Amino acid sequence: MTAAPSAAPPDRLSGGEDGLDRRLLTAAMVVALIGAALRAVGGVVPAVDGAEPGFTSAPLLVALALAPVLLAGVVAARSRFAPAAAVLVGAAVLAPGAAVVDLQLVVDPSVASRPELYLPVDLAAPAPSVGLWALLAGHVAVVVAGVLAFGVLRGGEPGVVGGFGTDGAEGADGVLAGWRRRSVLLALAVAVVGACGLVMTPFSSDDVYLLAQNAFEGPTVALVGHVVCALALPVGAVLLVAEFRDASVARGGLAGLASALAAVSVPALVAAVAMPSLHVGAGSVLAGIGVLGLGVVAFLGRADGRAATDTEPARMPGRRGLEVSTGAVAVVTGALAVVGALLPQVEVGGGVGGAAEAPQSPARFLLLAAGVVLAVPGAALFVARLAPVVRPVVSMVWVGVPLAAAAVLDTALTTGYTSSLLSGAGPAGTGFGDRLTAASIGSGPGVLWAWLAMVGAAVTACCSVVAGVVEREDVDEDEVGDEPGLSAVALRMLTPLTAAAVLVIAAFVTPMVTAVGYVEPGLVSDVGPPTWGLAAALVTVVGGCVLVTRSKPERAAAVLVGAAGVMGLRAATVPLVGGEIDGSSAGLGLWFSLGAVVVLLGCAAIAVLGRRRP
Repeated sequence: MTAAPSAAPPDRLSGGEDGLDRRLLTAAMVVALIGAALRAVGGVVPAVDGAEPGFTSAPLLVALALAPVLLAGVVAARSRFAPAAAVLVGAAVLAPGAAVVDLQLVVDPSVASRPELYLPVDLAAPAPSVGLWALLAGHVAVVVAGVLAFGVLRGGEPGVVGGFGTDGAEGADGVLAGWRRRSVLLALAVAVVGACGLVMTPFSSDDVYLLAQNAFEGPTVALVGHVVCALALPVGAVLLVAEFRDASVARGGLAGLASALAAVSVPALVAAVAMPSLHVGAGSVLAGIGVLGLGVVAFLGRADGRAATDTEPARMPGRRGLEVSTGAVAVVTGALAVVGALLPQVEVGGGVGGAAEAPQSPARFLLLAAGVVLAVPGAALFVARLAPVVRPVVSMVWVGVPLAAAAVLDTALTTGYTSSLLSGAGPAGTGFGDRLTAASIGSGPGVLWAWLAMVGAAVTACCSVVAGVVEREDVDEDEVGDEPGLSAVALRMLTPLTAAAVLVIAAFVTPMVTAVGYVEPGLVSDVGPPTWGLAAALVTVVGGCVLVTRSKPERAAAVLVGAAGVMGLRAATVPLVGGEIDGSSAGLGLWFSLGAVVVLLGCAAIAVLGRRRP
């Protein structure tokens, strides 16, 4: 049953009852079309001087560039303006990461694996050309279009998007909430598969000038871009479903995200099929599964929404089921981290002694501790009474696993790294066994388990966020009278929270361990794989400090305890990692970390006492 149309302000030009700003939507469509045209030009015009692609890629690149804007146009032509805007939002999720990946062609194209744009024939580094600048400008335009489209959606009438309610027929009697709770898990699962594909080797190569490497083996700029895309994919999939309560809007967002993932991953898959010197790798296959999976989730959501209007709504497992799922993933992730810490990360091949003589990662015991810190609250989620209190803790401590695992992986990458299961099989005659020499060093089984632990940690975070969204909806329904804004408890915590945030930043910027001849990877110096673990932990903890100002006191206390746990792991770097380094001593980071732990726990005490105060 649709609501009666309300009078729209003259500047809205809504033309209907959704209250969407047609002018802003038109601007978003125009900017998206410009971005698509620029990216299409980048696919036709050479990206670097005198370069030729490895296959006839122009038609494919043009089609992938135009796909999201054409889809949005078709949807808008059917007067489905909110879903059309959502397509543009979804298409913009991966654009920042894709732009960083393309920047590698500016820095050093000779080490970039981009056969759809550039097939190197020697070790020269040609200068960037018009096509590359068009690609970068196109990515910027796509991001701007996504921001404008999101503004269109957020400015709509209540009941359309943005968590304001449900939309008539599709959301009646809570049917849509059931669809969201089911689809968000499916979207998360396929997005994680696609994210794994983005960082794995897309193809193997027989060409000595075209490198076949996973994200962690590649150059730094490309690594940053692939990691940004891999992180944005599952987070974007979850938020697109969780943020938009209208089923058609969520479907549009997932369709746009699928088109963005296709633009990033499909060219490598087609190159592996079209070029005789390349062979399809696991990364391309997994990314392709992610593209198809997101499309299937969007299609199933459409069929589910239609069926729900004619049948009695089926009540899907809600908050409790999500809490149990989060706990299960957290426990499995913790176990993977422990196994990755106990198994050797580096092995010596060719009969020169075996794994016992190989240098193991100094961070392996920190990974073990991070796995235990995550598994314990994860197991507590199985207890119904403890779950509401422990779930926010899991939302923080998950980041301890990538914080430690990134350092463990760095050891394998910097100690004569050779191919592993992470890289996939190489061409005939160049496999792992063929490359071992009498004194070769390769990654051990611990690397694979550490990598799986990182993936599990990302899944744990997404599951916990989804459980938090459902929990917030349930609380909002039960406590309709609460007014938004900062509570009195939050106001009392502002000063110590600010101090805690400063200490947290200082703890991650300054070194934890100092020793003669040892340079610790950091956020601003000696950038490497551990840097991304540090960045993830910093963003998570500081974000938690911001979030608690608008949270219920008991939830705020739990988040702060989890943040203190992360900072405790950071402080544990000194005894657990420093003990493996000869002549090491504690750096300034230790004292900043300990100070942050004290202040965060003090803020948690303020939240608890404020809750009890009448």
